[in-house]
Amino acid sequence: MVGATIYSALVSVSKVGVRVKHADPIVTIEESVVTIVRELSLASTQEHLIGEAGVSVERAGFGVLRCVSERGESRVSDLAQVLGVDTSTMSRHVKTLVRDGFLMRTADPVDRRSSRVALTPSGGEVLGVLRAARHRYFSELLGQWSAQERDALAPLLERLATDVLARGARA
Repeated sequence: MVGATIYSALVSVSKVGVRVKHADPIVTIEESVVTIVRELSLASTQEHLIGEAGVSVERAGFGVLRCVSERGESRVSDLAQVLGVDTSTMSRHVKTLVRDGFLMRTADPVDRRSSRVALTPSGGEVLGVLRAARHRYFSELLGQWSAQERDALAPLLERLATDVLARGARA
């Protein structure tokens, strides 16, 4: 029953209408995940979340702050690798976040040519506000779902995320 509930839950409504259920649940899951990722990655969605949070952070800044929060003090080049961007792009993002007081840059004690960045208290506060806005977004999105549907989806989605991360580490 839970499998059927999750299968039904993952058949999403897109901007062009209800998706057709496929005979192969893998196709349904694949298409649903692609739709979710695409929609949440849109500039308009990101800007909406930032606007709801009422903070002044570039779209890419949220990801950088989150990454530094999770990893702790990090080299700029390592952040670039984790987030899949060029080091020069990451350096620009970090420069803006340092200027705004959300990150603090220090020299790397091992390699003086590199720098390390850490979250400032102000950066932690902004990250908390952004996370709260994201939580409100998902609370509203899933507000019409029953507790049973949310409880069924949560561990399966967490497992999928864990498997995606583990596979990415092997790639």
